[in-house]
Amino acid sequence: MLKTFSLIALLLLPSSIGIDSLQAQVAQEGPSSNSPRNDSAKITLGMVEDVILSPWGISFAARIDTGADLSSLDARDIVVRDNVAEFKLGKRWGSRRLQLPVVEWSRIQTAMGTEKRPVVEISICLGQKLFNTLATLKDRSAMTYPFLIGRSALNGVYLVDTSRSHTAQPTCSVNSQL
Repeated sequence: MLKTFSLIALLLLPSSIGIDSLQAQVAQEGPSSNSPRNDSAKITLGMVEDVILSPWGISFAARIDTGADLSSLDARDIVVRDNVAEFKLGKRWGSRRLQLPVVEWSRIQTAMGTEKRPVVEISICLGQKLFNTLATLKDRSAMTYPFLIGRSALNGVYLVDTSRSHTAQPTCSVNSQL
């Protein structure tokens, strides 16, 4: 029994000394240059945010969905010819006809099974950032939001606080022609 107690004491003593020493060293040196990016530099988004499609200047609410990899845009009457997707937006957005090159085709798992959807690259303004992201085209008329923003679009620049909404109004200077 004494041997067991001695062994435990010997194992614990160096560990606690090592931890105290390490904590003191970190406190003296401050954060390492190899430490992860400071989260305060990231833009906080809520569950729903306004976005602007560039260069058209079309604005609408988008649902932030970190469970989805790719974003998805509401597209009606989709026709793909010569690797270009032609589609129109819903009536609420003027049934505007848009054309974008198809970058790839993606198989998306839904509650109803697997669907093959065209993927396009689209430019959006989210908060103060204007960037290109991939989005699948799908008739989302039965959905509340015409645009779903997936985690690949968030790309380490944004944090999501699901208890909030409309926290990062789009402030990019977006060209409204076309």
